[in-house]
Amino acid sequence: MKNKTIMFLVWMVIVITWIVAFIYEPKLPEQVPTHWNADGEVDGYTSKPWGVYLLPIISTVMTFFISLMPKISPKGFKLDAAKKVYNIIILLMALFMLFVMILSFEAGLNKSVDLSRWMIGAMGVLFVIIGNYLSKVPKNFFLGIRTPWTLASDEVWYKTHRVGSWTFVLGGVLAVLSTLTQVSMSWLIWILVIAALVPVVYSLIIYKKVEGFGE
Repeated sequence: MKNKTIMFLVWMVIVITWIVAFIYEPKLPEQVPTHWNADGEVDGYTSKPWGVYLLPIISTVMTFFISLMPKISPKGFKLDAAKKVYNIIILLMALFMLFVMILSFEAGLNKSVDLSRWMIGAMGVLFVIIGNYLSKVPKNFFLGIRTPWTLASDEVWYKTHRVGSWTFVLGGVLAVLSTLTQVSMSWLIWILVIAALVPVVYSLIIYKKVEGFGE
């Protein structure tokens, strides 16, 4: 799939996000649920129209700025070799935001919907897909595991992202499988947190081994 085709799909998803919001607006209550606690209980509301259109606005603005970032990337950190991967991840984020919006609307209409568990499951799927692409991302300021140590060394960046690919995929699979059981939400959250933190810590360890810290 070409880059232009991927970006066309990205903006189609954004358009669909707005259309879906327009369709849901008449059905939703005046106070739209917009925040849930770890137990999946509503603990925050936002009045119309912001409660309906806040997520489409965030998704549109976020997509615009993320799409702009590679164009202003400094020399030595260009994403030309991985522009397709970058665009695919933009598409995944737009789809994730659309899913979150629909899920929150459905939870607002039907209190029995366990939004938190579905959300973690969706994040697990996102981790699995992103994990499959992580090792293909060149050093840059916008995408990947960006720590002081990965940005300072090409070798550390490469090795960290190989490890990150495995931890993201494994953490994502565990999160998805765990949503099908009665595992507590705190456990599900910790699975994803650990999957993200392991490569960060690894980048420090491998930097010390490869480059050292001098005196």
